[in-house]
Amino acid sequence: MKKHLVDLHIHSNFSDGKLNVAEIVDYYGRKNFSAIAITDHLADTKTLTGLVTHQLKLSLSQQNIDAYLQTIHTEARRAREKYNMLLIPGVEVTLNSWSRKSGAHVVFLGIDRYINPNRSVEDLLTDHSEFFSIAAHPLWNESYEFKTTYLWENRHHLHTLFDAWECATAQRFAKEVYTSGYNYVSSSDFHHPNRFESWKTQTYLDDLCYENIFYNIRNKLVEPVWI
Repeated sequence: MKKHLVDLHIHSNFSDGKLNVAEIVDYYGRKNFSAIAITDHLADTKTLTGLVTHQLKLSLSQQNIDAYLQTIHTEARRAREKYNMLLIPGVEVTLNSWSRKSGAHVVFLGIDRYINPNRSVEDLLTDHSEFFSIAAHPLWNESYEFKTTYLWENRHHLHTLFDAWECATAQRFAKEVYTSGYNYVSSSDFHHPNRFESWKTQTYLDDLCYENIFYNIRNKLVEPVWI
């Protein structure tokens, strides 16, 4: 089987990333990645932090989701033709909070429509179970950043709803997630080329398609790698 490098958590300038989607395709394509996912922020609008995020145009919205998906669809054809690389559409539903009790980020992959972020995590996962779901950086608890530990602190009733958990994000490795027995991925949370060096996912496949990548993640046939 052939080895494949995968990064399933990447931000473009549709939210708070530095590069546009085409630039990201070229950047990863030249580094011989087999599959990447664009997962721009989709923040709630029921909290002050969410409203500010939208005001600063650091989030997708219902108004631009169609343009976002069309851009990814167009670039996906070019990515396959030029680099033999898969480009997967996704979002990172962003529920920011300074409190550990409510902060959570959920990545959905393979999306084809707007997702209402003003829902509970449980409702989001239940109502969008057709999309591949990842618990994003569930142990993120830096004092100077928004905390996203709600998912991990409620893992006992949430773990059956998620397809995978991020055991490594950017430059941080969460041993607790890696050894938990849950399905895992490792991702860059890419925003800028200066922060490219980070954790990614490696897997082995004969037939490259996103269904097979998801199958390997669900069956623990992946491994974290530092690239």
